[in-house]
Amino acid sequence: MCGEASGSAEEEEGEAGWIEGAAILLSVVCVVLVTAFNDWSKEKQFRGLQNRIEQEQKFTVVRGGQVIQIPVADIVVGDIAQIKYGDLLPADGVLIQGNDLKIDESSLTGESDQVKKNLEKDPLLLSGTHVMEGSGKMVVTAIGVNSQTGIIFTLLGAGEHEEEKEKEKKEKKSMFLKEF
Repeated sequence: MCGEASGSAEEEEGEAGWIEGAAILLSVVCVVLVTAFNDWSKEKQFRGLQNRIEQEQKFTVVRGGQVIQIPVADIVVGDIAQIKYGDLLPADGVLIQGNDLKIDESSLTGESDQVKKNLEKDPLLLSGTHVMEGSGKMVVTAIGVNSQTGIIFTLLGAGEHEEEKEKEKKEKKSMFLKEF
């Protein structure tokens, strides 16, 4: 009688074993989908950020002692850019004058806290970040693909390019193996 009870318990476990496998498979599929969606949304955010930088038509710089507004595409390394509340920084730079400057770096770091920038502690300003408070001047140190945002885009693009190369290699190998 005791042996019969244990035998039926093993049969029930065997019948229910597929449920555990299905649950694990479902969990893996959920994790993959969430990860893929997260990666896609980050990529979309970076692309949107790049588009916003490109759409900002004018930026105020000091050239030859005169304050002028120029298209973002015309900013060069060495320009002295005036920054103020609401600006989306189009280039990396070093703060040379600041007045209660706070920057939102969440687009690059993911941190929602505003970062206080001053000459002594943290004078580096990064492209793609927003000026949330204050004003100041910065010397442009990097633009385009050499800026932090540009480097991130390049790395994202390089990752996609490497994946394409790997696919081509696999296709060539499979074609080679089919011949033999």
